[in-house]
Amino acid sequence: MRKLILCDFDGTISIRDMGYVLLNRFSSGDWESIDRDFCEGKIGSREAYARIAKILKGDKESVLRFTREHSQIDPHFKPFYQYCLENDIDVKIVSDGLDFYIRTILDAHQLSGIPFYSNTTHLRADGGTDIFFPYVSEECGLCGTCKKQIVRNHRKEYERIFFVGNGFSDRCAARESDLAFAKDSLYPYCIDQDITCHFFQNFSDILKDLKKRIRGIIFDLDGTLIEAYEAIYLGLKEVFQQAGREIFPYGELNRYLKADLESTLHQFFSPEETQKNIPVMRKRYEEVYLYHTHFLDGAKEVLETLYTRGIILGVASNKFGRFSRLALNHLGVSSYFKSVIGAGDVPRNKPFPDMIHVSLKDMELPAEEVVFVGDTLTDIETGKEAGVDVYALPTGFHTRKELSQKKPKRILRSLKELSYLLGKPL
Repeated sequence: MRKLILCDFDGTISIRDMGYVLLNRFSSGDWESIDRDFCEGKIGSREAYARIAKILKGDKESVLRFTREHSQIDPHFKPFYQYCLENDIDVKIVSDGLDFYIRTILDAHQLSGIPFYSNTTHLRADGGTDIFFPYVSEECGLCGTCKKQIVRNHRKEYERIFFVGNGFSDRCAARESDLAFAKDSLYPYCIDQDITCHFFQNFSDILKDLKKRIRGIIFDLDGTLIEAYEAIYLGLKEVFQQAGREIFPYGELNRYLKADLESTLHQFFSPEETQKNIPVMRKRYEEVYLYHTHFLDGAKEVLETLYTRGIILGVASNKFGRFSRLALNHLGVSSYFKSVIGAGDVPRNKPFPDMIHVSLKDMELPAEEVVFVGDTLTDIETGKEAGVDVYALPTGFHTRKELSQKKPKRILRSLKELSYLLGKPL
Protein backbone atom coordinates (compact mmCIF):
# COMPACT_ATOMS: atom_id res chain seq x y z
CA MET A 1 0.00 0.00 0.00
CA ARG A 2 1.75 3.18 -1.19
CA LYS A 3 1.37 6.12 1.16
CA LEU A 4 1.97 9.82 0.73
CA ILE A 5 2.15 12.52 3.37
CA LEU A 6 1.60 16.04 2.10
CA CYS A 7 2.82 18.69 4.54
CA ASP A 8 2.07 22.37 4.77
CA PHE A 9 5.18 24.47 5.37
CA ASP A 10 4.62 27.77 7.21
CA GLY A 11 3.62 27.15 10.83
CA THR A 12 3.83 23.38 10.27
CA ILE A 13 7.34 22.41 9.19
CA SER A 14 8.67 25.93 9.66
CA ILE A 15 7.89 26.93 13.24
CA ARG A 16 7.12 30.49 12.18
CA ASP A 17 5.29 31.70 9.10
CA MET A 18 8.32 32.91 7.14
CA GLY A 19 6.11 35.01 4.90
CA TYR A 20 5.14 37.18 7.87
CA VAL A 21 8.74 37.31 9.11
CA LEU A 22 9.93 38.57 5.72
CA LEU A 23 7.12 41.10 5.41
CA ASN A 24 8.02 42.53 8.81
CA ARG A 25 11.54 43.09 7.58
CA PHE A 26 11.26 43.91 3.87
CA SER A 27 7.83 45.42 3.19
CA SER A 28 7.66 49.10 2.35
CA GLY A 29 3.93 49.53 2.91
CA ASP A 30 0.90 48.54 5.00
CA TRP A 31 1.01 44.77 4.66
CA GLU A 32 -1.09 44.35 7.83
CA SER A 33 -4.20 45.71 6.09
CA ILE A 34 -3.66 43.24 3.23
CA ASP A 35 -3.35 40.40 5.72
CA ARG A 36 -6.44 41.61 7.56
CA ASP A 37 -8.50 41.54 4.35
CA PHE A 38 -7.20 38.02 3.68
CA CYS A 39 -7.98 36.74 7.20
CA GLU A 40 -11.47 38.22 7.02
CA GLY A 41 -12.12 36.42 3.73
CA LYS A 42 -12.42 39.61 1.67
CA ILE A 43 -9.65 38.50 -0.69
CA GLY A 44 -7.90 35.24 -1.51
CA SER A 45 -4.16 34.64 -1.30
CA ARG A 46 -3.66 35.38 -5.02
CA GLU A 47 -5.03 38.88 -4.58
CA ALA A 48 -3.09 39.27 -1.34
CA TYR A 49 0.16 38.32 -3.07
CA ALA A 50 -0.56 40.66 -5.98
CA ARG A 51 -0.75 43.53 -3.49
CA ILE A 52 2.22 42.30 -1.44
CA ALA A 53 4.43 42.11 -4.55
CA LYS A 54 4.10 45.87 -4.89
CA ILE A 55 5.47 46.57 -1.40
CA LEU A 56 8.00 43.74 -0.91
CA LYS A 57 11.41 45.34 -1.49
CA GLY A 58 14.88 43.94 -0.87
CA ASP A 59 17.96 42.86 -2.79
CA LYS A 60 18.20 39.13 -3.37
CA GLU A 61 21.34 38.56 -1.31
CA SER A 62 19.93 40.35 1.76
CA VAL A 63 16.58 38.55 1.54
CA LEU A 64 18.17 35.10 1.27
CA ARG A 65 20.69 35.80 4.04
CA PHE A 66 17.89 37.00 6.32
CA THR A 67 15.88 33.87 5.50
CA ARG A 68 18.79 31.57 6.40
CA GLU A 69 19.45 33.43 9.64
CA HIS A 70 15.79 33.18 10.73
CA SER A 71 15.02 29.66 9.52
CA GLN A 72 13.66 27.47 12.28
CA ILE A 73 11.93 24.16 11.67
CA ASP A 74 10.10 21.78 13.98
CA PRO A 75 12.97 19.87 15.68
CA HIS A 76 10.97 16.65 15.32
CA PHE A 77 10.56 16.95 11.55
CA LYS A 78 13.88 15.33 10.64
CA PRO A 79 13.29 12.11 12.66
CA PHE A 80 9.78 11.98 11.18
CA TYR A 81 11.13 12.38 7.66
CA GLN A 82 13.87 9.80 8.23
CA TYR A 83 11.29 7.26 9.42
CA CYS A 84 9.22 7.90 6.30
CA LEU A 85 12.26 7.37 4.06
CA GLU A 86 13.05 4.08 5.80
CA ASN A 87 9.46 2.84 5.52
CA ASP A 88 8.65 3.78 1.92
CA ILE A 89 6.31 6.61 2.84
CA ASP A 90 6.67 9.51 0.44
CA VAL A 91 6.72 13.05 1.84
CA LYS A 92 6.05 16.17 -0.20
CA ILE A 93 5.48 19.79 0.76
CA VAL A 94 2.45 21.76 -0.40
CA SER A 95 2.55 25.44 0.45
CA ASP A 96 0.71 28.62 -0.38
CA GLY A 97 3.97 30.36 0.50
CA LEU A 98 6.88 31.35 -1.73
CA ASP A 99 9.44 29.03 -3.27
CA PHE A 100 12.59 31.03 -2.55
CA TYR A 101 12.33 30.86 1.23
CA ILE A 102 11.10 27.25 1.26
CA ARG A 103 14.07 26.19 -0.85
CA THR A 104 16.47 28.26 1.26
CA ILE A 105 15.20 26.81 4.55
CA LEU A 106 15.22 23.22 3.28
CA ASP A 107 18.80 23.68 2.06
CA ALA A 108 19.82 25.16 5.41
CA HIS A 109 18.57 22.06 7.20
CA GLN A 110 19.90 19.49 4.69
CA LEU A 111 16.40 18.65 3.46
CA SER A 112 16.71 19.74 -0.14
CA GLY A 113 15.62 16.31 -1.38
CA ILE A 114 11.99 16.90 -0.39
CA PRO A 115 9.82 17.82 -3.40
CA PHE A 116 7.59 20.84 -2.89
CA TYR A 117 4.75 22.71 -4.55
CA SER A 118 4.39 26.44 -3.93
CA ASN A 119 3.97 29.83 -5.52
CA THR A 120 7.07 30.93 -7.41
CA THR A 121 9.00 34.18 -7.25
CA HIS A 122 11.46 36.23 -9.21
CA LEU A 123 13.59 38.52 -7.04
CA ARG A 124 14.46 41.30 -9.44
CA ALA A 125 17.76 43.15 -9.60
CA ASP A 126 15.96 46.40 -8.71
CA GLY A 127 14.80 44.89 -5.38
CA GLY A 128 11.25 44.20 -6.54
CA THR A 129 9.47 40.86 -6.50
CA ASP A 130 7.32 39.11 -9.09
CA ILE A 131 5.04 36.31 -7.87
CA PHE A 132 3.55 33.55 -10.07
CA PHE A 133 1.01 30.80 -9.39
CA PRO A 134 1.83 27.58 -11.28
CA TYR A 135 -0.48 25.43 -9.10
CA VAL A 136 -3.56 27.61 -9.04
CA SER A 137 -6.95 26.06 -9.73
CA GLU A 138 -9.61 28.01 -11.54
CA GLU A 139 -12.25 26.03 -9.61
CA CYS A 140 -12.23 28.74 -6.96
CA GLY A 141 -9.03 30.68 -7.67
CA LEU A 142 -8.64 31.96 -4.12
CA CYS A 143 -5.40 30.23 -3.17
CA GLY A 144 -2.21 30.67 -5.16
CA THR A 145 -1.44 26.99 -4.63
CA CYS A 146 -4.52 24.76 -4.73
CA LYS A 147 -3.67 22.02 -2.24
CA LYS A 148 -6.92 20.19 -2.89
CA GLN A 149 -6.01 19.76 -6.55
CA ILE A 150 -2.55 18.51 -5.62
CA VAL A 151 -4.13 15.83 -3.40
CA ARG A 152 -6.39 14.82 -6.29
CA ASN A 153 -3.49 14.72 -8.74
CA HIS A 154 -1.75 12.11 -6.57
CA ARG A 155 -4.75 9.79 -6.16
CA LYS A 156 -3.81 7.43 -9.00
CA GLU A 157 -0.31 6.97 -7.63
CA TYR A 158 -1.08 6.43 -3.92
CA GLU A 159 -3.57 4.28 -2.04
CA ARG A 160 -3.56 6.50 1.06
CA ILE A 161 -2.84 10.21 1.35
CA PHE A 162 -2.39 11.99 4.68
CA PHE A 163 -2.28 15.75 5.06
CA VAL A 164 -0.49 17.77 7.75
CA GLY A 165 -1.45 21.40 8.29
CA ASN A 166 -2.44 24.22 10.56
CA GLY A 167 -4.25 27.02 8.75
CA PHE A 168 -6.76 28.49 6.33
CA SER A 169 -5.10 27.35 3.10
CA ASP A 170 -5.07 23.76 4.39
CA ARG A 171 -8.82 23.31 4.72
CA CYS A 172 -9.62 21.94 1.26
CA ALA A 173 -6.67 19.53 1.31
CA ALA A 174 -7.67 18.24 4.75
CA ARG A 175 -11.14 17.48 3.43
CA GLU A 176 -9.73 15.75 0.36
CA SER A 177 -7.22 13.52 2.21
CA ASP A 178 -7.79 10.17 3.91
CA LEU A 179 -6.66 11.54 7.27
CA ALA A 180 -5.60 15.00 8.38
CA PHE A 181 -3.11 15.80 11.09
CA ALA A 182 -4.35 19.17 12.30
CA LYS A 183 -3.42 21.88 14.79
CA ASP A 184 -4.09 25.59 15.37
CA SER A 185 -7.10 26.88 13.39
CA LEU A 186 -7.26 23.81 11.15
CA TYR A 187 -8.17 21.53 14.06
CA PRO A 188 -11.47 23.21 15.07
CA TYR A 189 -12.34 23.51 11.37
CA CYS A 190 -11.91 19.74 10.92
CA ILE A 191 -14.03 19.08 14.00
CA ASP A 192 -16.78 21.43 12.81
CA GLN A 193 -16.78 19.93 9.32
CA ASP A 194 -16.58 16.30 10.53
CA ILE A 195 -13.25 15.74 8.78
CA THR A 196 -11.34 12.73 10.09
CA CYS A 197 -8.30 14.11 11.87
CA HIS A 198 -5.69 13.54 14.54
CA PHE A 199 -4.65 16.49 16.68
CA PHE A 200 -0.90 17.07 16.77
CA GLN A 201 1.41 19.54 18.45
CA ASN A 202 4.57 18.66 16.53
CA PHE A 203 5.95 15.99 14.22
CA SER A 204 6.84 13.79 17.18
CA ASP A 205 3.10 13.18 17.62
CA ILE A 206 2.73 12.22 13.96
CA LEU A 207 5.73 9.91 14.13
CA LYS A 208 4.19 8.13 17.14
CA ASP A 209 0.96 7.69 15.19
CA LEU A 210 2.79 6.21 12.22
CA LYS A 211 4.61 3.74 14.47
CA LYS A 212 1.61 2.84 16.63
CA ARG A 213 0.24 -0.69 16.48
CA ILE A 214 -2.91 -1.01 18.56
CA ARG A 215 -3.08 -4.33 20.38
CA GLY A 216 -5.48 -3.37 23.15
CA ILE A 217 -8.49 -1.15 23.84
CA ILE A 218 -9.78 0.02 27.20
CA PHE A 219 -13.39 1.19 27.14
CA ASP A 220 -15.38 3.43 29.38
CA LEU A 221 -18.78 1.84 30.03
CA ASP A 222 -21.79 4.17 30.39
CA GLY A 223 -22.30 6.26 27.28
CA THR A 224 -19.57 4.35 25.44
CA LEU A 225 -20.61 0.69 25.34
CA ILE A 226 -23.87 0.68 27.29
CA GLU A 227 -26.69 3.03 28.17
CA ALA A 228 -27.88 2.88 31.80
CA TYR A 229 -28.98 6.44 32.41
CA GLU A 230 -32.53 5.48 33.37
CA ALA A 231 -31.19 3.19 36.10
CA ILE A 232 -28.89 5.96 37.33
CA TYR A 233 -31.84 8.35 37.45
CA LEU A 234 -33.96 5.86 39.41
CA GLY A 235 -31.15 5.48 41.92
CA LEU A 236 -30.86 9.24 42.33
CA LYS A 237 -34.63 9.53 42.62
CA GLU A 238 -34.59 7.15 45.59
CA VAL A 239 -31.99 9.34 47.30
CA PHE A 240 -34.04 12.48 46.77
CA GLN A 241 -37.25 10.82 47.96
CA GLN A 242 -35.65 9.59 51.19
CA ALA A 243 -34.28 13.09 51.73
CA GLY A 244 -37.76 14.57 51.23
CA ARG A 245 -36.65 16.57 48.22
CA GLU A 246 -37.91 16.83 44.65
CA ILE A 247 -35.51 15.57 41.98
CA PHE A 248 -34.81 17.38 38.71
CA PRO A 249 -36.52 16.10 35.50
CA TYR A 250 -34.92 13.12 33.73
CA GLY A 251 -34.18 15.28 30.69
CA GLU A 252 -31.77 17.36 32.80
CA LEU A 253 -29.65 14.39 33.94
CA ASN A 254 -26.83 15.38 31.59
CA ARG A 255 -26.50 18.70 33.43
CA TYR A 256 -25.89 17.06 36.78
CA LEU A 257 -24.16 13.76 36.02
CA LYS A 258 -20.50 14.13 37.01
CA ALA A 259 -17.41 11.95 36.80
CA ASP A 260 -18.44 9.79 39.76
CA LEU A 261 -21.35 9.25 42.14
CA GLU A 262 -19.85 11.27 44.98
CA SER A 263 -19.34 14.31 42.75
CA THR A 264 -22.88 14.02 41.41
CA LEU A 265 -24.49 13.84 44.86
CA HIS A 266 -22.28 16.55 46.29
CA GLN A 267 -24.06 19.10 44.06
CA PHE A 268 -27.19 18.66 46.16
CA PHE A 269 -26.06 17.44 49.56
CA SER A 270 -23.48 18.26 52.20
CA PRO A 271 -20.36 16.06 52.41
CA GLU A 272 -21.86 14.18 55.37
CA GLU A 273 -25.21 13.69 53.61
CA THR A 274 -23.44 12.60 50.44
CA GLN A 275 -21.60 9.80 52.24
CA LYS A 276 -24.90 8.60 53.78
CA ASN A 277 -26.67 8.71 50.41
CA ILE A 278 -24.09 6.76 48.40
CA PRO A 279 -25.22 3.35 49.75
CA VAL A 280 -28.88 4.38 49.26
CA MET A 281 -28.19 5.15 45.61
CA ARG A 282 -26.24 1.94 45.08
CA LYS A 283 -28.87 -0.23 46.73
CA ARG A 284 -31.64 1.08 44.50
CA TYR A 285 -29.40 1.02 41.44
CA GLU A 286 -28.54 -2.64 42.10
CA GLU A 287 -32.25 -3.48 42.21
CA VAL A 288 -33.05 -1.96 38.82
CA TYR A 289 -29.94 -1.56 36.68
CA LEU A 290 -29.92 -4.92 34.89
CA TYR A 291 -33.44 -4.21 33.62
CA HIS A 292 -32.49 -0.74 32.41
CA THR A 293 -29.09 -1.43 30.84
CA HIS A 294 -28.60 -2.13 27.14
CA PHE A 295 -25.87 -1.92 24.52
CA LEU A 296 -25.49 1.23 22.50
CA ASP A 297 -26.10 0.74 18.79
CA GLY A 298 -23.56 -1.66 17.30
CA ALA A 299 -21.53 -2.02 20.50
CA LYS A 300 -21.93 -5.78 20.88
CA GLU A 301 -21.04 -6.43 17.24
CA VAL A 302 -17.93 -4.24 17.55
CA LEU A 303 -16.81 -6.09 20.68
CA GLU A 304 -17.30 -9.44 18.95
CA THR A 305 -15.27 -8.28 15.95
CA LEU A 306 -12.41 -6.93 18.05
CA TYR A 307 -12.32 -10.01 20.27
CA THR A 308 -12.26 -12.29 17.22
CA ARG A 309 -9.35 -10.30 15.77
CA GLY A 310 -7.35 -10.86 18.94
CA ILE A 311 -7.53 -7.30 20.28
CA ILE A 312 -7.12 -7.39 24.09
CA LEU A 313 -10.05 -5.62 25.75
CA GLY A 314 -10.53 -3.88 29.08
CA VAL A 315 -12.98 -1.60 30.88
CA ALA A 316 -12.24 1.40 33.12
CA SER A 317 -15.46 2.86 34.50
CA ASN A 318 -16.47 5.06 37.40
CA LYS A 319 -19.45 2.76 37.78
CA PHE A 320 -19.02 0.63 40.91
CA GLY A 321 -16.75 -2.25 39.90
CA ARG A 322 -19.13 -5.00 40.96
CA PHE A 323 -21.96 -3.43 38.96
CA SER A 324 -19.73 -3.11 35.90
CA ARG A 325 -18.77 -6.79 35.96
CA LEU A 326 -22.35 -7.96 36.59
CA ALA A 327 -23.67 -5.77 33.74
CA LEU A 328 -21.17 -7.20 31.26
CA ASN A 329 -22.00 -10.72 32.42
CA HIS A 330 -25.73 -10.00 32.06
CA LEU A 331 -25.14 -8.74 28.52
CA GLY A 332 -23.17 -11.86 27.65
CA VAL A 333 -19.77 -10.34 26.91
CA SER A 334 -17.79 -10.64 30.15
CA SER A 335 -15.52 -13.29 28.61
CA TYR A 336 -14.31 -10.77 26.03
CA PHE A 337 -12.56 -8.64 28.65
CA LYS A 338 -9.24 -9.36 30.28
CA SER A 339 -9.69 -6.50 32.74
CA VAL A 340 -12.77 -4.76 34.18
CA ILE A 341 -11.95 -2.03 36.68
CA GLY A 342 -14.55 0.18 38.36
CA ALA A 343 -15.09 2.43 41.34
CA GLY A 344 -13.95 0.74 44.54
CA ASP A 345 -11.31 -1.35 42.77
CA VAL A 346 -8.59 1.32 42.90
CA PRO A 347 -7.76 4.11 45.38
CA ARG A 348 -8.86 6.90 43.02
CA ASN A 349 -11.52 7.11 40.32
CA LYS A 350 -11.19 8.87 36.97
CA PRO A 351 -9.88 11.44 36.09
CA PHE A 352 -6.97 10.00 38.07
CA PRO A 353 -5.08 7.41 35.98
CA ASP A 354 -5.26 4.55 38.50
CA MET A 355 -7.85 2.50 36.58
CA ILE A 356 -5.92 2.72 33.32
CA HIS A 357 -2.67 1.75 35.01
CA VAL A 358 -4.25 -1.35 36.57
CA SER A 359 -5.93 -2.26 33.26
CA LEU A 360 -2.62 -2.02 31.40
CA LYS A 361 -1.03 -4.32 33.96
CA ASP A 362 -3.91 -6.82 33.68
CA MET A 363 -3.75 -6.70 29.89
CA GLU A 364 0.05 -7.02 29.92
CA LEU A 365 0.44 -4.25 27.36
CA PRO A 366 2.46 -1.01 27.26
CA ALA A 367 0.58 2.28 27.07
CA GLU A 368 1.76 2.99 23.51
CA GLU A 369 -0.03 -0.14 22.21
CA VAL A 370 -3.38 0.75 23.78
CA VAL A 371 -6.11 3.31 23.20
CA PHE A 372 -8.76 4.40 25.67
CA VAL A 373 -12.25 4.92 24.24
CA GLY A 374 -14.63 7.16 26.18
CA ASP A 375 -17.42 9.67 25.82
CA THR A 376 -16.66 12.38 28.37
CA LEU A 377 -14.19 15.15 29.03
CA THR A 378 -13.18 13.21 32.15
CA ASP A 379 -12.28 10.20 29.99
CA ILE A 380 -10.01 12.35 27.84
CA GLU A 381 -8.28 13.77 30.91
CA THR A 382 -7.88 10.27 32.34
CA GLY A 383 -6.31 8.80 29.22
CA LYS A 384 -3.88 11.68 28.82
CA GLU A 385 -2.91 11.46 32.50
CA ALA A 386 -2.25 7.74 32.04
CA GLY A 387 -0.20 8.26 28.87
CA VAL A 388 -2.53 6.47 26.45
CA ASP A 389 -4.12 7.86 23.31
CA VAL A 390 -7.80 8.68 23.68
CA TYR A 391 -10.45 8.08 21.03
CA ALA A 392 -13.51 10.08 22.05
CA LEU A 393 -17.11 9.27 21.18
CA PRO A 394 -19.96 11.82 20.95
CA THR A 395 -22.44 9.16 22.11
CA GLY A 396 -22.89 10.47 25.65
CA PHE A 397 -23.72 13.97 26.80
CA HIS A 398 -20.90 15.78 24.98
CA THR A 399 -20.86 16.98 21.37
CA ARG A 400 -17.88 16.66 19.02
CA LYS A 401 -17.10 20.32 19.56
CA GLU A 402 -17.17 19.97 23.36
CA LEU A 403 -14.96 16.87 23.25
CA SER A 404 -12.50 18.64 20.94
CA GLN A 405 -11.74 21.23 23.62
CA LYS A 406 -9.67 18.58 25.43
CA LYS A 407 -8.00 17.52 22.17
CA PRO A 408 -8.25 13.73 22.19
CA LYS A 409 -6.17 11.87 19.63
CA ARG A 410 -9.25 11.21 17.52
CA ILE A 411 -13.01 11.72 17.67
CA LEU A 412 -14.88 8.70 16.33
CA ARG A 413 -18.19 9.04 14.54
CA SER A 414 -19.39 5.81 16.14
CA LEU A 415 -18.03 2.66 17.75
CA LYS A 416 -18.36 0.89 14.41
CA GLU A 417 -15.43 2.95 13.14
CA LEU A 418 -13.16 0.87 15.40
CA SER A 419 -13.98 -2.29 13.45
CA TYR A 420 -12.13 -1.17 10.33
CA LEU A 421 -9.74 1.27 11.98
CA LEU A 422 -7.87 -1.24 14.14
CA GLY A 423 -5.69 -4.15 13.26
CA LYS A 424 -3.80 -2.23 10.59
CA PRO A 425 -1.23 0.60 10.60
CA LEU A 426 -2.08 4.08 9.44
